[in-house]
Amino acid sequence: MTDAAEMLNHRWAALLTEELVRNGADMFCITPGSRSTPLTVAVARNPGARCVVHYDERGAAFFALGYARAAEEPAVLICTSGTAAANYYPAIIEAAQARVPIIVLTADRPPELLDAGANQTIHQPGMFGPYVRWRFDLPCPSAAISPAFVLTTVDQAVRRAMGPEPGPVHLNCPYREPLAPNDAGAGSFADLRASSGPYTQYAPVSRGIDPTTQQHLCALVEEARRPVLAIGQLQSGADRAAVAALASQVRCPIFPDVTSGLHLGFPHESILSHFDLLLSSPEIASELRPDLLLHIGGAMVSKSFQLWLERCPPEHYVRIADHPGRADPGHVVSLHIEADTSQACEAIKPCGLAIKDSDRLALIWLNLISEYRKRCALFLDRYFERQDALTEPAVARCVAATVREGDGLFLGNSMPIRDMQRYAAGHGAAPVVFANRGASGIDGNIATVAGAAHATGRTITAILGDLAVLHDLNSLALLRGVKTPVVFVVINNDGGGIFHFLPVATHTDVFEQYFATP
Repeated sequence: MTDAAEMLNHRWAALLTEELVRNGADMFCITPGSRSTPLTVAVARNPGARCVVHYDERGAAFFALGYARAAEEPAVLICTSGTAAANYYPAIIEAAQARVPIIVLTADRPPELLDAGANQTIHQPGMFGPYVRWRFDLPCPSAAISPAFVLTTVDQAVRRAMGPEPGPVHLNCPYREPLAPNDAGAGSFADLRASSGPYTQYAPVSRGIDPTTQQHLCALVEEARRPVLAIGQLQSGADRAAVAALASQVRCPIFPDVTSGLHLGFPHESILSHFDLLLSSPEIASELRPDLLLHIGGAMVSKSFQLWLERCPPEHYVRIADHPGRADPGHVVSLHIEADTSQACEAIKPCGLAIKDSDRLALIWLNLISEYRKRCALFLDRYFERQDALTEPAVARCVAATVREGDGLFLGNSMPIRDMQRYAAGHGAAPVVFANRGASGIDGNIATVAGAAHATGRTITAILGDLAVLHDLNSLALLRGVKTPVVFVVINNDGGGIFHFLPVATHTDVFEQYFATP
């Protein structure tokens, strides 16, 4: 019985690993542990699997997040039972909010040890709550269950992770002892299906804009006299290329978020790189009010943009997103269109998003905005030329001016990403921008950068605050396996610099010790 259980443990783990590899999920991030031995051995012995081993579950999870985001394919996490899995939670939340595919495999004790005082045993099923797209609790390996069950479960997990609303999935994998492998091996896969592909293949789902919706959208564009195009965070290179092609054809103000890929290195007369600064002026914000706002992609970093929407709501606010979620914190969206970004851009092109030469008042409005854009850029150029001090905004401009075309640029939360949005010039090179803006935490930044560097093979420059670096020092060890340069620009702003902009900063008796934490 012992030998049979041992063989089943490793047979199921080998099947699970192989099916993940066949689905294209071949990057495994493992933290050492005992109960996960069958899974770890299966990955180590699979010739198609690639693996990173890290001693800290939190860092490993953020590494997987950075890898999956940059590679545009799922990464797999493996840990032992107990509190090890709980350390995945921050990265899982970020992955859920940012729609990044991660497949979480948590080894577990068998059910007879639950609530029995057994060591390192907690209730793991459902432990990640609403932050996984799908979860499944595998039974302990059993000869009474067809091995095909393991394969179809993996195929479903990958489908849910990569589906219409991508994100993390959780497979809980309990194992009874013995856990160590024997010399007999895990058996062959040939008896299940001869194909080298997944056991169950899922056909892709196309999400374009239907003709009726396209007709309605084109009617809104045709009627608009003051249209504005806002471009939020874009998840893939294909999305960035599609939006760039659309933006190059429009003739209206364009607000490019710093994470869109069009904020830096996209020269176009309609691009307002410093729209965040312009919108912070109530007078200019009011003058910039459009009658149609077309928003493509994810959320905008700019708080001024959100306040502008709420104070100067457009008559029509069209939100185009590749997911069904309510992306409307100000509750001002009038039309939500769920569609693939590239297909949406193709559907918008025939609408002719442009201010007409025959509309004199609209042209005056467009020229006024163009004048604001030029004045703001000139003011910033002159201001920073006169500055000798190395301020946080100056760091953002310096990095933006020196980063190379096609390299990676990771922006830490709190001040670095806001400074880049507000003050960086829009000309120069076009880097690939990464940021953890799902839940916008400062945790796991170094690990995320390491994962992105591992996935892309690009040189990556990261701008981080001092607290973010201190929060993730363990993850510096993940850079051992990265073959390309990673540059960390660390801003020592005496702790939580962003808190100086909050009302609590005026309460000097508590601010320094409890909020700024220098």
